[in-house]
Amino acid sequence: MKLLKITVLTCFFCATINAQEDYTKALGGIEWVKIASNANVTVKTHSSNELLIKVGSSYKTPERAKGLKLVGEGGSDNTNVGFYVIKEGNNLIVRNLRKSKAAEIYLPASQNISVKTNWQGNIKIVGFKGEIEASAELNGSIGIEDVSGPITVNSLNGQIEVLFAEVSQSSPITINTINGAIDITLPENTPANLSLGSLNGDIYSNFELPTLEKDGLKSIGRSKIKSSINNGGVKISLSSINGSIYLRKN
Repeated sequence: MKLLKITVLTCFFCATINAQEDYTKALGGIEWVKIASNANVTVKTHSSNELLIKVGSSYKTPERAKGLKLVGEGGSDNTNVGFYVIKEGNNLIVRNLRKSKAAEIYLPASQNISVKTNWQGNIKIVGFKGEIEASAELNGSIGIEDVSGPITVNSLNGQIEVLFAEVSQSSPITINTINGAIDITLPENTPANLSLGSLNGDIYSNFELPTLEKDGLKSIGRSKIKSSINNGGVKISLSSINGSIYLRKN
């Protein structure tokens, strides 16, 4: 029995030693946090003025890599969780060096963030009140919710969905995709000047634009249109080459 207890305790101790801890870094003086990943990335908010990279139980260093560092394009792991993090001026650069491991990152809600995926990664962003830039540069969708903007979003081969809690009037909002739908939800009372265009897709909205019927989500065709809602306000530009555009009021 004593031998069994010792064995169990030893295994627990070793597991504790080998467990990966979450990575944190203070954000004093940081204007932008710029995140790049080849895999899926989720960025959420928390109450601390720091970067938090959640590791989770699935992250393990391969046995053959013990004593070695993960290296990737633009840097080597200086976090012990598969990331390269470095301050450059007023920016904090955060690169996920793992090609197939999703990232979960937490930042304060007021932080300006830039999030980019380079391969098959999807982007999810939740809860920010600062400025947002998001780009899926090859095959990835982008989902953004509970934000106020301003935002700039680009996707090559993937849909874009954005749900605004409110809409900042400080700077334009620009959302573009080549191959994919754009689905945007705004508060009903949002003042905005709209530019909507799809080359090979249709445009739908339930806002009362001049060319729309008043009830339901109606098609207004494929041409580029300019209009305003609630007497005009911030410029909102939605553009797709091969995909329809859906503009909803909430």
